[in-house]
Amino acid sequence: MDELEFRRRAYSDPNQDDNEFVAAMGDAPGRAEFVKQLQGMDRELEQALKVPVPDDLAERLLLKQNMTVHRDQKRRHRWQMAAAASVAFAIGLSFAVFNQGTGDLGQHALAHVAHEAGFTSYVDEQVDLRALNTKLASFGGQFDALPGEVYYANYCDFEGIRSLHIVMSSDQGRVTLFVIPKQNEMTLPPQFADKRYHGIGEDRAGVHLAVVGDKGQPLEPVLKRVEAGYQPL
Repeated sequence: MDELEFRRRAYSDPNQDDNEFVAAMGDAPGRAEFVKQLQGMDRELEQALKVPVPDDLAERLLLKQNMTVHRDQKRRHRWQMAAAASVAFAIGLSFAVFNQGTGDLGQHALAHVAHEAGFTSYVDEQVDLRALNTKLASFGGQFDALPGEVYYANYCDFEGIRSLHIVMSSDQGRVTLFVIPKQNEMTLPPQFADKRYHGIGEDRAGVHLAVVGDKGQPLEPVLKRVEAGYQPL
């Protein structure tokens, strides 16, 4: 189950015990905690709705009707949120397809970071040097030493190119490093930015290295550490 479908179902009903949904919670870091937060919100809402019920039957029926309407509205709101997420994903996908024509990897890096921000801001898989280099080996490179604390390292689709997505530490918070194999006419500009993020790029043997962080976050020291430690095999 992909991330979009999982979140859509979680928003719809975080307490569902469907086998596929339960199994999907363990497929990616952070999913179980996300569902737990939604379940907590549900419990708080249910507690807020618990009011003394009068003995009068008519009033009790009216209260029950109002609660049913409220639950239906809550479910519709969740579906609306899921639909909005689907639209945002579709717009992001269209944006990525559009950028394929320009071959600008910088803009795709910014969109990729924005799309994954809710996940990468808290994930911590405590990636060690051996695990990182195992993934880097398929790109023809390795690190002599970790360029900082590495919270996450996994493969991703980067404009149709199988690349490596790394979330690591810096002196002023987390940053993202992309290792992108050189293919076709794709280019990585030395600097790129949007309203929320900015990034810098560098070409090494056979790969593009893109570092992305929040606006104002110093990235040059991070790129220097990466360049100093990254070696071709």
